[in-house]
Amino acid sequence: LLALPALAAAIPLISQIEKLAYALPASLPTSFFEDDSCNLPASFEIAEFQTWSPAAGNTDHGPVINFGYKDNGTGIDTECHYNSSSVNVGPEGLTPRYACDNSYVTFIYQNDTNVLTVIEVACPGSSGSTRFEASGSVQPPLTCLSTESDSPFGNGTDCLSQETFIYANFTSLQPTPS
Repeated sequence: LLALPALAAAIPLISQIEKLAYALPASLPTSFFEDDSCNLPASFEIAEFQTWSPAAGNTDHGPVINFGYKDNGTGIDTECHYNSSSVNVGPEGLTPRYACDNSYVTFIYQNDTNVLTVIEVACPGSSGSTRFEASGSVQPPLTCLSTESDSPFGNGTDCLSQETFIYANFTSLQPTPS
């Protein structure tokens, strides 16, 4: 009978772990599981992914990226954009990251491989000195068309995801690099 309270306390932890597609780091603070409002990021949705790249000689506009981001488990629903005014919000010396409208979500897009990596702060309200973030990647299937000089951005290539919604799992949960 003495083990029953310990088992009951472990149920939220077991529930959280079962839905995760990644291994938990050993340094994950127990405060993540003591707070009922802490839902670890498990999966995400990318909506209406679009890129535009300027053609050679088009110096009027830089590349553009737009997509919607949603995590039903944490309740985040935001838009993400990259354009000529976007600034790197990631740690210096690492691959540049760009902020979404909700600052708990950032992204990296590798144009040469068409890989989108999204990063979400894990349990932003939890106590502890180390912040954690979940990340996962998708490779949207794109259909691309050339744009002409009379289009809003001029000569270039406009690419749209062939799928309106792309569903994926987070595959990493690590301390936020500083």
